[in-house]
Amino acid sequence: LYSGSRFSGTQSNGVRSYIVTVALKYVDMGVPELCGHFTICGLTNELPKLTTYFDAQIVGTGGHTFVTNQWDASVDTDRMHWGFFSCFRQYKSRFDSEHFEYRLAPTDRYIFMRWKERFVVPNYRLNRINGASYEGFYYVCYDRVESTITGYYYHKESDHYQCLKLTHAKQTSFAHFEI
Repeated sequence: LYSGSRFSGTQSNGVRSYIVTVALKYVDMGVPELCGHFTICGLTNELPKLTTYFDAQIVGTGGHTFVTNQWDASVDTDRMHWGFFSCFRQYKSRFDSEHFEYRLAPTDRYIFMRWKERFVVPNYRLNRINGASYEGFYYVCYDRVESTITGYYYHKESDHYQCLKLTHAKQTSFAHFEI
């Protein structure tokens, strides 16, 4: 995970599959802060290529825990969605205990996050798109060894179990250059 990195893959709901690319615009694990652009193709006729800006909550840093406490997600919703990740299962029975404290270590293989889409790029004033929702958020797990991202979208009124599978796209040029 670094500023300028790109990931590509699909999001599927079991019936349809869509091509997705993610461009990380800013990553600073020391703060922690991560944000980027999420692009999905073919989801709507209105915007065949829909790009949104998202930011992340990195679990185990900055006071972010596995318990969401927002965006209509209950502890049961958290348990179910985090439970899709086999690497989370070791925390499943205690993640919501007031005595459980998870801290992300620099050597941890997996980084758990929530990605929240905030607005459409470049038209940040567009708040309704027929056939699309960015009112929910993604439960995300990044695997440092495999350089893959897996995510599950949640919004109480959207298709359940929308699965995001992305792999790191190797770059052959610099994302930007400074003098």
